[in-house]
Amino acid sequence: MSDPDPTRPTRPAPDSAPDPLVSVVIPTRGRPELLGETLASIVGQDYAGPLEILVVHDREEPDPGLARFSAPGREVRVLANTRTGGLCGARNTGVLASAGAFLASCDDDDLWHPAKVRLQVGRLLADPDLLAVGAGIRLLMGPDRTVEWPARQPVVPYERLLVNRVKELHSSTLMMRRSAFAKAGLYDEALPHGYGEDYDWLLRAGRVGSVGAVQEVLADIRKDVPSWFRDRSRNTAAALEYLLDKHPDLRGRRRGHARVLGQIAYARAAAGERRHAARLAARALGRYPAAPHAWLALAAAGPGLEPGRMLAAARRLGRGLS
Repeated sequence: MSDPDPTRPTRPAPDSAPDPLVSVVIPTRGRPELLGETLASIVGQDYAGPLEILVVHDREEPDPGLARFSAPGREVRVLANTRTGGLCGARNTGVLASAGAFLASCDDDDLWHPAKVRLQVGRLLADPDLLAVGAGIRLLMGPDRTVEWPARQPVVPYERLLVNRVKELHSSTLMMRRSAFAKAGLYDEALPHGYGEDYDWLLRAGRVGSVGAVQEVLADIRKDVPSWFRDRSRNTAAALEYLLDKHPDLRGRRRGHARVLGQIAYARAAAGERRHAARLAARALGRYPAAPHAWLALAAAGPGLEPGRMLAAARRLGRGLS
C-alpha cells in the first residue's frame, strides 16, 4: 500500500531490544523484475525480529502492487522520492520515513543471503561502538561466473577507507545505527549525479565513529546487468572531483589521492578527453607510482585501445575500476 505521507514523523524503535526493528531502504527506478527478486531475498531473511522494507521510487510512479511481497513481520511500504531527484534524495526519503533502530540499504538489483540481517544485528548489538557494518560479497559476473569477496577485517580503519573503496562496504551490504545519521549526516544530495554516495557517507562516518564488517559473504552483487553509471564517464569524473574537494584527507594520503586521480583520469579518457586524462594520470603517478588506475588511464588515453574493452576485462576479473 502506498504511503500518503512518506516523510511523516516516526518514533524510532529502541536498539536495546533483542530483535529490534530493522528498516531496509531500497531506491528503485525502472527495474521491476530485478526489484522483485531483491524484495524476495529480503522478505526471506531468517532474522527473528521485524523488518520494514521501504521501496523508494525515484522519478517514476510508485507501484503500490509491490505490497504483495509483504509477509508477517515483513511489511513492504512503497514511497515516492520527495527530495532531490536521484539516488541520494531517494535514500534520504527512505531514511527519514523509517522507524527502525537499525537501517540497512540495498540496491534494487542485488540479493541478500538469508542470514544477513541476523548476523549484522548481532554484530551491532555486541559492539556498541560500531556505527555501521558491511559484509562479504559475491559478485555475479554472468552465467556460471562468480567471484567471492569475504570481508578482510572485522573493523575497517579510517585510513583504509582513504586508500581503498573497500568492496565489503558496498551500499547493498551496509547496516547502520539510526544514530549514525545524526553523527555523519544524511546522504549528500549535492553530490553530482549521486555517484559514490555510499563512499562519501562512509568517509564521514569513519571520521566520527567506527565502521566494521561481518566477514562472511552475505550479499550477491550483480555485475551482469546494466548500471545507471555505466557509460556515463563524465558524470563519474564530476562526482570524483567533488569528493576530492570535499574530503581533504584524501589529498593528504599519497595512495588515496593517486587512486582517485587515476579514476578521474580513466573516466576522462573514456569520455574521449585523452590529453586531460594523460595529465591527470601523470599527476597520480607522481603521487604514487604503483597506482593501477593511473596506468590504465594512460593506456586508455593512448591510440588504438578502447577504454570500454579495458573496463569490460576488469569487470570479468571481478575487480572493476572502483
